[in-house]
Formats: sequence, structure tokens, C-alpha cells
Amino acid sequence: MSGKFGARTAVIAGVAMTPQGDLSDRTAERVYWDVVKAAIADAGLRVSDIDGLIGDAAEGLGLRSALPASVTADLVGRPLRFHSVTSVGAASSAAGVGLAVMAVEQGLADVVIVPTVAAGQAKGYVGGDRDAAIAMMAKLGTPYEWLWGTTRVADYAVIAQRHMHEYGTTSAQLAEIAVAQRRGAVLQPLSAMGKRGEITVDDVLNSKLIAEPLRLLDSCIVNQGAGCVVVAAEERLDRSRPRVRLVGYGQAHGYLDPCSAPSLTTFAGGIAADQAFARAGVGRDEIDVVGMSDHFTINVLIGLEDAGFCAKGEGGAFVEGGALAFDGRLPTNTAGGFLSCSHAGLCGLFTLIEVVEQLRGTAGARQVADAKLGYVHGMGGVFQNHFAAVLARD
Repeated sequence: MSGKFGARTAVIAGVAMTPQGDLSDRTAERVYWDVVKAAIADAGLRVSDIDGLIGDAAEGLGLRSALPASVTADLVGRPLRFHSVTSVGAASSAAGVGLAVMAVEQGLADVVIVPTVAAGQAKGYVGGDRDAAIAMMAKLGTPYEWLWGTTRVADYAVIAQRHMHEYGTTSAQLAEIAVAQRRGAVLQPLSAMGKRGEITVDDVLNSKLIAEPLRLLDSCIVNQGAGCVVVAAEERLDRSRPRVRLVGYGQAHGYLDPCSAPSLTTFAGGIAADQAFARAGVGRDEIDVVGMSDHFTINVLIGLEDAGFCAKGEGGAFVEGGALAFDGRLPTNTAGGFLSCSHAGLCGLFTLIEVVEQLRGTAGARQVADAKLGYVHGMGGVFQNHFAAVLARD
């Protein structure tokens, strides 16, 4: 396998995340730099080594949204040589790992940070304010739906209902996903929900109905937190430190209006997955650990089908019996995912961080045995936007 997009080799050299939960007692700027410094230290580098940025700068400084690279240059003490953004909804930061790797391998930057932060008094789904989150996410679809009162969970509920109608999928099968992921969250000390303990299928089925058939425990949490990934040129790094390579990458963007989509059970994610696996030169059966965007349990089930881990319509049976737990047949979202670990900021980055931890062998009690290859799939909107990545232990 070769992870090269250009002349040099880039690796995921460092990761870090804060405790996930309530960070409203500190400023977003402070949390941003705390997590960036932690990730840089994890890579064995210095903040002054940073010369590339994917996404936003820290809040509270000048023209943050208009000139994030310049804001960052002020604080790292040197001009940045590369800045870019991606637009894959909640997976935008995580999708940026592809741009970071390409920038480093093409010699456009040596050390690129990919951060996400939700802290302080921020509002909206990125800030931990539940009411603002609901209002914002309801408007992420087309104006022909939210204007009449639909919500984001209702959008996913329609998809879940359709999958049940076409393939006989059950609420108990969806509940298996939440149960497996909570097991991992209990063993991730930084997770938002781990301290609440494990849950059962009955707990999920008896939780509050939000939008039929999706219940409270089928749904992502709303919290604050921060994370950062560092991509760097291999020659800048101490070879004794663990690192992970991006060996396959793909994107796909489907219809914004679900009325334009030919199906409500099959989406463009398969296109992104096929690109990533083709470039990596590996098969689905070689993957040891998966990170899959999971705003709701139905995301995981359909995401695994579309990515080719099981046939369309077989996802319900595929996830039964703890198959997705960290000690199951296909460990998926082993830190808890959006359901139990974190749904803060551009939360797909936490999905990426967990797969990196697994491949480095640093996941602690939830470690997947001898994990060599990982697959990360990020979704934005309601299955409209996708990125896929195959990662390999170096």
C-alpha cells in the first residue's frame, strides 16, 4: 500500500481531545490553544512548527471567519504556507485530513493542524445549547421542509421508517448500535456519557420517543468539547513515535433535496467509500476498526451498508449480538460516537481521532486487538455529504 499523493510522505502524527461535556467556564480561544498544544506535543513538535491550518482559527481574534490563517500566524509567530476548508457538514474538520495530507505531500506545508472547538458561551449545535441546536439543525435541510416545522431528527426518522418498510429493520436492531457504542464510551474517560454507565436494548426502547421510530437514546447528544489532529511530513518526526498514514480517501455529495434522491435508503456514501478503498488497495474484510458518523443510530446501519460492509437491507441483522462493540465482529465507534462520546463542534473529528488511537494501540481498555487498518466515514446534512478514509498503522 502507498499513502503518497505527492513527492513526500505525510502521517497523522498527533491527536488530542479535551474532556467532552460542559466547557462553558472557559473561553473558546483558551480551549482551542490548549487542545492544539496538546496535539502538537503528542506529535513531538512545537507550536512554532505549525505552517498549515484546516478550518477556523481560535474565536475572539480579529477577522476570525474571514482571515483564519492570518489570525493563526499572529499566534504561532510565523506566516502559514497553507490554509483550506472543507464542507462536509459535521464531518468537515475530519474530511480536512485529506487536504492536510495532500498539502504536506506536495510540499505546501510541513505541519498542518486540523482543530474543532465548542466551548465558552457559543450557541447553536456546536456550542452545547440544546434549544439553539434544535433550531439550527432544523434549518440545515431545504426551505421546503423546515419552513413547515420539520426537524433534523424527523428527517432521519423518515429514513429509518423507510428502511424498516423496505427491509424489515427493527427498533431493537437500531438499539443494538447505541448499546455497543455506550460500552466503548464507558471505557473512554473523556466521553460525555461514559460516566452514566452502560445501557441495554430495553433502555433504548423505553427511552423517550422523539420522532417515530427514533428515541432519545437513538439520538446524538449535545455537548461541548475540543479536538485536534496534526498531519506532518515524516522527515520532521521522531521515528520512535507512533503514527498513522492515510492510504485511501474519497468524497461524494448527493442531492440536497431528498425529493430529488432516487432512494431514501441508499445514498452517495458508497461513492466515497469506493474511492477510498480503491486508492488504498484493500478490501472491506481487511478493516479492523470503523468510525462512522452517527447523529442517529440509523446513520450507522445505512452507512455500513452503503460503504459495503454488508449488503443493502442486511444492516439490521449485521449489527445484532454486539457486533459493533470494541470486542465485536466489526468494532465501530469504539469510544461512543456522537451518541455517547461527543457531538461537539465539527464532531466528525472525534470519530477520526478514535480510529487513530486504535491504530496506534493507545485506546486503553477499549483497544481493538492488533488493529492495523481503519475506515472512517463522515456524513453531513441528512446523508447528503460524505467523505471516506482508509487509515493504516505505520
